[in-house]
Amino acid sequence: MFRLEHLTKQFSDQFVLEDFSFDILEGEKIIISGRSGIGKTTLFRLLLGFEQPDNGKIYFENELLTAITVWNLRRRVAYVSQDMNIGRGNLQAFFNETLSLKANVEYKNSSLSELEELLNSFELPDTLLQKNIEELSGGEKQRVAIINALLLKRNIFFLDEITSALDKSLKSKVLDYFLLNPAFTVLSISHDNYLPTEAVTRTLKLD
Repeated sequence: MFRLEHLTKQFSDQFVLEDFSFDILEGEKIIISGRSGIGKTTLFRLLLGFEQPDNGKIYFENELLTAITVWNLRRRVAYVSQDMNIGRGNLQAFFNETLSLKANVEYKNSSLSELEELLNSFELPDTLLQKNIEELSGGEKQRVAIINALLLKRNIFFLDEITSALDKSLKSKVLDYFLLNPAFTVLSISHDNYLPTEAVTRTLKLD
C-alpha cells in the first residue's frame, strides 16, 4: 500500500530521517515508537504530503506521491492527532460540519445513522451531542476525535498518541477497535505497553 524509498528529511543541522526505506502492506498494523522529537509525527506529515522529503520517494498503491496525487491519498486516510483542540461549539454541529465537506458528504446519512452506536462503543452518552466541545474533558475530546475519523468511512488510519488522555480500560477498548479490525491499515504512534493478545503487529522503532 505504501512504499518509502531512501527518504531523507532534515531540519537545520538535524536529520529526522536519513536514507529511510519501509513498506506497509494493506491491512497491516504498524506501531511506531521512539523518543520525543525523533521524527514519528514528521513521518505522518511526509506520508500525507504536508512535508516534502529532501531526498527519496513515497509511493501510494504504486503511484508516486506528488502535489497532485496526494489528494487521492488524503481522501483515503483518516488522521487522528494528539491535539486536543478539535474545535468549538455544539458537538452535533461539529459532526454535521465534518460530514458536509465535499470529500465526505456521500457518507453523511449512513455515518450519522451509526453515530449513536459509535458513542456507545467508546462509552460516551448521546446527551453529549448537545454539549459544546469546550465543556468536554480531555478524554471525551480524544474519543470524539476518534469517532469523527470513523465517520469518514476510511480504512487507513494514522493515529498519533490517541489514548494519552484515557484510562486503562478505555485505552484497551480503543486499541482493540483499531488493531483487531482486519479491514483497517493502521499506523499508530503510541507509548502504551498494551497490545491485544490476538493482534498481529509490526513495530517500527525510530532511534
